[in-house]
Amino acid sequence: MSVETVSFDGKSHVVGVTDKSVGGAPAFIETGHMFPAALDDEAATAAARTAQDALAALGLDHVVAHTEIKLTAHGPRVVEVKPRPAGNRITELVRHVTGIDLAAAFVAVALGDTPDLAARDTGLTSAAIGFLVPEAAGVLDAIEGAAGLVGRPGVLEAQLAEPGTTVKAAGSNNEYLGHVMAADPAGSGARARVEELLGALRPRVATR
Repeated sequence: MSVETVSFDGKSHVVGVTDKSVGGAPAFIETGHMFPAALDDEAATAAARTAQDALAALGLDHVVAHTEIKLTAHGPRVVEVKPRPAGNRITELVRHVTGIDLAAAFVAVALGDTPDLAARDTGLTSAAIGFLVPEAAGVLDAIEGAAGLVGRPGVLEAQLAEPGTTVKAAGSNNEYLGHVMAADPAGSGARARVEELLGALRPRVATR
């Protein structure tokens, strides 16, 4: 998971916790994210406090940070602290659910201003993104099942590679064939919706 924070005037403010899915071992590619994380309050609080402690130990202030955490049998452990907004469209997941704009907060703290961290009712309670990860190298002929994807219930974004794209068998987060983002207005069902949508996509790759 990751903890999204904004730090200014000597204090770090937790915007929320994002959970992650991984695949493609041994590469451990990030296959998706959901905000907020599907955690109980105790686990989410422990992760948030661990991230805040890490930021304090590093002396980071006036920064938006993305701190990756693993929950272990011995408690939360820090994977890494990134003193920048999250990538992979996580900032958009946060914005869709809370109304908080982490990119704007990043600019505000860099200028020494007070960022707007007031959460708003957006009508959504969870948002998730899933990535289409290629399994074979070649040239993309088509992605079957993609027609009308943007107009389907719950879909916020859909961006897929065009036919003719050179495809590499995924060994990192750089080989995605696109993504789907979806939301749930009444619970934590966003990840399930994204997985359903991705499961209907079938990349057709020609080896050449």
